[in-house]
Amino acid sequence: MNKTLFTLAWRETVRSAYWGKSLATSIGLGILALYFSANFLFLGIFIPRILAKEFPNDDPISKFNSIVLAYLAIELIVRQLMQKLPTVSFKPLLLLNIRRSKIANYLMVRSILSFFNVLPFFLVVPTLIKLVIPANSALAATAWFLSIAILIFSNHFLAIYLKWRFNEAEYGFFVLLAALAGLFAINHFQIVDLSGGMGKLLDLIIANPALAVAIIIIPVLVYFLNVRFLLSRMFINTLANRKKEEKIRDYSWLDRLGETGRFIALELKLIWRNKRPRSVAMMSVIFLLYGLLIYKPQHGHPLPEFLFIIGGIIIVGLFSVSYGQFFPAWHSNYFSMLMCQRLTMKQFLRSFYMLVTVVSVIAYIVTLPYAFLYTKIIYTHLAVLLYNLGVNIPLMFWIGLYSKKRLDLEQSSVMNYQGVSASKWLAAFPMIFGPIGIFYLFSLPFGVIGGYVGLGTLGLVGIIFNPVIIDYFSKQYRKQKHQLIRNYKNS
Repeated sequence: MNKTLFTLAWRETVRSAYWGKSLATSIGLGILALYFSANFLFLGIFIPRILAKEFPNDDPISKFNSIVLAYLAIELIVRQLMQKLPTVSFKPLLLLNIRRSKIANYLMVRSILSFFNVLPFFLVVPTLIKLVIPANSALAATAWFLSIAILIFSNHFLAIYLKWRFNEAEYGFFVLLAALAGLFAINHFQIVDLSGGMGKLLDLIIANPALAVAIIIIPVLVYFLNVRFLLSRMFINTLANRKKEEKIRDYSWLDRLGETGRFIALELKLIWRNKRPRSVAMMSVIFLLYGLLIYKPQHGHPLPEFLFIIGGIIIVGLFSVSYGQFFPAWHSNYFSMLMCQRLTMKQFLRSFYMLVTVVSVIAYIVTLPYAFLYTKIIYTHLAVLLYNLGVNIPLMFWIGLYSKKRLDLEQSSVMNYQGVSASKWLAAFPMIFGPIGIFYLFSLPFGVIGGYVGLGTLGLVGIIFNPVIIDYFSKQYRKQKHQLIRNYKNS
């Protein structure tokens, strides 16, 4: 039966309208997979040397075991953001003589074929060969390796279960982040030594290999938790009535801005009511914490300037870049209806500009405390903010003129490449790397401060001439609107 279901899934994939249309995306993902695999492999090869250098007084195997818990926690977050859920078209199968348990088990078995389950072994296998095997018996090394594999697959099934739950709860992912942050604080301030506990468990398994059999119960329990969840929702009437009731939110306070305010309210409703734009907004909030990763003070080693620019783009301008690169495709499902309304294209463009401007300014203000780490963040982020508003947003308007693919707003934005083409990938490069190139162009004759001044001045010029830019693009969009309607209808 599983073979039949695998065959049906493969036929569904290759017969899809999107099969063969995303070659550039597949190639890009393949390159990324090779890149991360190589990184993990090199880390695994050199990890004995790294542990000996950083922790000369500790047993390297015990130290590695104590790091496993932190790795699993980080991997759980990454899986939530990037790993796709196993899916299949339920309705046709439920009408056939196929038990629901067969379908649920098939989904869980198929989910194992994930890159995220293979990637850790590029790190674990070299560690096993270079660190564990030379110091222990073959039986102990095998038990250790099986224990690590069991924990990896336990994390896999746990990530799937949580993601299904989070799809039904709007703020579930943030609850997970808060819980993991609390556990990190408990471990960091040594209230409870969680990482040490995991390390001692794996040390105990090396000493007593038979204990590895006992932890098999963890992935088995989480596996059947997933199966039970699927069985409780795998009914035709449940699938047909999955539309959630929307909470009515009042945006009447935007009416004081006139027609522009009305269209800002339209954008806010679109973001709040649809999964894909809402996930973009949530990711933008999460990445406000990105500075904690890149702005770590390095004593005696100043951070390179491009990191401050990348940090500004990701922290201050992530929403405008990630949301703006699909403008106006966010409205593709009803774009023809929108063009029949009593509105001017100028109001449509201005409302988008005001929305991303307000969000970017708020992100800048909220992240000002990073200045306690590096005072220069005050003006580096300001320069990037001005550049983003004055240069990047007009660039998004220009890219939007040639938008061709309709977006499915009910799908998550994470690892979702529906509506993404090679041109979208190429268009993101000037938005992200353009500020770096311009900074270094100005910094060569005028120094570092001159580079930031030049970057901010260029953005300020764009902001000053924003009315002229809006007028120009409103004329271009009026000329292009019928082509955009055809593109969205045919995609």
